[in-house]
Amino acid sequence: MSPFRNCEAHLKRVPDTMEFRGKTYHFLNHYYVCDESGEEFTDEATGEINFAQVYNQYREENNIPFVNEIVKLREDCQLSKADMGRLLGFGENQYYRYELGEVPSPSNGRLMRTLIDNREALVCAIKESSIKESNKEKALLALNKLTAKENEDSVIFNLLFPVKRSIYNGYAITNVNKVRQMILYFLGHMNVGYKTALNKLMFYADFLMYKEHCVGISGLSYSALPYGNVPNNFKVLYGIFDEVDEVDDEKPYFKPLAVCDLSVFNENEVRVLEYVAEKMAKQASTALSETNHAEDAWLKYRHDTKLLVPFSEAFALKAL
Repeated sequence: MSPFRNCEAHLKRVPDTMEFRGKTYHFLNHYYVCDESGEEFTDEATGEINFAQVYNQYREENNIPFVNEIVKLREDCQLSKADMGRLLGFGENQYYRYELGEVPSPSNGRLMRTLIDNREALVCAIKESSIKESNKEKALLALNKLTAKENEDSVIFNLLFPVKRSIYNGYAITNVNKVRQMILYFLGHMNVGYKTALNKLMFYADFLMYKEHCVGISGLSYSALPYGNVPNNFKVLYGIFDEVDEVDDEKPYFKPLAVCDLSVFNENEVRVLEYVAEKMAKQASTALSETNHAEDAWLKYRHDTKLLVPFSEAFALKAL
């Protein structure tokens, strides 16, 4: 609804540029046009999408962690925001603003990136920090347990996430368990878990999430094959998890051996998963393939199966 007249307004998307910290970035400008007056305006949602596209590029270019990586770093250490601020030397208020979405300076970003990527450096920083000894011990114990779990998932991780966080995986944090739970969720809502249909559900969930929030869910990348868009390494993707069983029938299919743990997803991710499941999970594989074949994300990249589809194509989704 237009704020200028008592009439409808329509969403427009046009290529544009924005200046941020001394550099020009290209993005797809989202705005509304009043049907009667022709006046243009943005609301909170479109404004967030516009800025997120630019911030994503700046973070990638300067190797600055994304908000969910910053939050995960603190949660992995089981530290409070105040202690995390002390550990990093930023102060509680500055650190808190980073968790709220403020883009760190390159120097602060590099420090956090080092601690995220280098477990030894993180352990050393904790030991040398000014936080209470009891909180240090708690953090070090949590990291020891986490390291053991990460070692178990390391082979799967390298298989699923061959590209760094970028437009080619929706700037999503790479998390093996999120992929696992996403698969279990859709298998739990499908009539039969055929691979072709499951590929499309994964694609639409990730790309719809990006369309609405400029970040994917799974961290997977996608390409365009004859039957539609598929996740990277889809031929082995669904068989590497113990919680998924492949039934060797005339037409093989997958069934879940566990219930999806929705707690690994945030509120927006859950809403997108539910929406995609409601709209598509009961459809036949052939119908989903036909729907997917109308998407630019398939039409523009089908000529080369080695190409990864940039998540910017999410803004052109037709089915959702």
